[in-house]
Amino acid sequence: MKKLLLITCLILSAGITWSQKAPRIATLDELIGTEKPALNIPYQKEEGITIWSDDFADETTWTLDNSGQQGVDYGWNINAVSDGWYSSNGINSTSGGNYAELVNGDPFAETQALDVVYTMTTANPIDVIDLAGTNEVTLEFEQFGARFNDLQQISISTDGLVFTPVGNNNDIPVLSASGGSAYDNPDLKQINLATILDANSAPIWIQFSWTTNFPSAAENPNVWVTYGWYIDDIRLVTNPGNDLEITETYWGTEGLHYYQIPLTQVAPIDFEVAVFNGGVNTQTNVVLNADVNSGAFTGSSDAAQIEALDTALLTLNTQFTPDANGTYDIVQTISADSTDDVPGNNEIDDISFSVGDYIYARDNGSPGGSTTNGADGFESGNLFDVWADQTLKAIDVRIPGGTNGAQVGTEFYVKLYSVDVTTGDFVYEVESDILTLTQQMQNTSLTVPFLSPINVIANTTYLAVVGSYDEGFRVSTAGSSEPQTSFFLDLADNTWYYQTGTPYVRLNFDETIGIEEDKSEFAVGNVFPNPVSGEGQLNVFMNNAQNMSLEITDLSGKLVGSEIRPLNQGENQIILDAKQLSSGIYTVTLSSGTTSFARKMIVQ
Repeated sequence: MKKLLLITCLILSAGITWSQKAPRIATLDELIGTEKPALNIPYQKEEGITIWSDDFADETTWTLDNSGQQGVDYGWNINAVSDGWYSSNGINSTSGGNYAELVNGDPFAETQALDVVYTMTTANPIDVIDLAGTNEVTLEFEQFGARFNDLQQISISTDGLVFTPVGNNNDIPVLSASGGSAYDNPDLKQINLATILDANSAPIWIQFSWTTNFPSAAENPNVWVTYGWYIDDIRLVTNPGNDLEITETYWGTEGLHYYQIPLTQVAPIDFEVAVFNGGVNTQTNVVLNADVNSGAFTGSSDAAQIEALDTALLTLNTQFTPDANGTYDIVQTISADSTDDVPGNNEIDDISFSVGDYIYARDNGSPGGSTTNGADGFESGNLFDVWADQTLKAIDVRIPGGTNGAQVGTEFYVKLYSVDVTTGDFVYEVESDILTLTQQMQNTSLTVPFLSPINVIANTTYLAVVGSYDEGFRVSTAGSSEPQTSFFLDLADNTWYYQTGTPYVRLNFDETIGIEEDKSEFAVGNVFPNPVSGEGQLNVFMNNAQNMSLEITDLSGKLVGSEIRPLNQGENQIILDAKQLSSGIYTVTLSSGTTSFARKMIVQ
């Protein structure tokens, strides 16, 4: 079973705001400035009878509404020339010739139009029932382009006035300098209309529309940027007799999947798929099958009968539990009594993960993007379930370098929170010293030890993060996360958001990692929470007990507070009373007389 409790229990907590940011608004400096190569994968014509089609040879079969914008640089246009800034070649459609293209200015020239909705609608209605004799039809078309902050939506109407959305491209990741990709050229988009039309449906109009996916940020020009959307070869086809389609897949333990697992933290793994019957016939004896390492383990689900247009959830009867170090390759397939007419949409991607001695990783190990917050500080990381008590000494992170990488000289840290199962709050546990980024630290798996080791507890969920108060910091991402399983703390508004790109932030259980002891006799963590409202906390690790000088200064260097604090050997927590301080940025300096550490404190 998936761990639904953890996903639903994340609620508002004192001083911490929860929100959702999926996807996060991409900024102009993340834009890909040149066309990213796309795969040219032709599709095979699937079974079914075409009852209506259009290849844009006659542009009068469509009505264009371009929100009062003029010229080929704005809105929809139909011709055989690519007019947008991103692609010079347009779509490699099957028919060739004319195609429809969506454009909204040039972001590099800052000419995008704001507050627009561009629509392209069939000029005349299509009588599906008269043409097909059934409502069992699928709308399909070829497309090309990429997604940024736009909403590319498909709708239908039975009166030409009120349009109901039936599909969009929001399932495709954003393409930016941080990662993502353009659509295949062409990409075949299919939308089964049988679940929407009834047996006596009136004729329908088809509409393609484009606008921003962030209407609440409509004044931000970045949300009106588009690479373009190319469409050709639209068809309505009768549904095949037998068509099982995989609509969702899941693998993992209690809602989280890992690509690297320490043998000490292995737990039973589930495999599950949602199967939609998009064909006309009832499908019988539908089974999910899984094979691990070519027969080392095999499992199957209970057999299901799936009526037309229904969905069944199939889960392996037996969980798989790895029992030794090594790589595990899983192949999953769907079987049924009938032969599938469209086998391509029920294939399941193979899975590969490893079990080893130390590393606990949610990322897939192939960095393809990064997370940043511009000029504002942030923390970014992943949830991890701990299944056995163990001592944890460090977190591994990957910080990208190069043109779009983090800035050398940036200060950063790692931190561990536990998750309160009652409130969903993230509870501070331990952190590292603050490190300064060097070129040698970039583009590698960097081990960052805590100020002191921590004993993590079985059946507890932890959040491991890397963070920085400076601008110019980035953390690599590799793979994708389900919502509410990877998180981003925006230090500008002290708000936690979930993120769907998986940060390269890992737990490292290597027992040989030494504690990072500062030769100047002590080490100082970060002010927490930061920004501070009321009271903050400063964590100090002392090699020996001694009296320490604590000073707080404002941005001008004026001393606003000072005292002598006696600190004990080991971990110490200093409470910082900020109630009397005005909002602003302060420096907290802790010194022994010969050595000092300065930490930034933001007071709200």
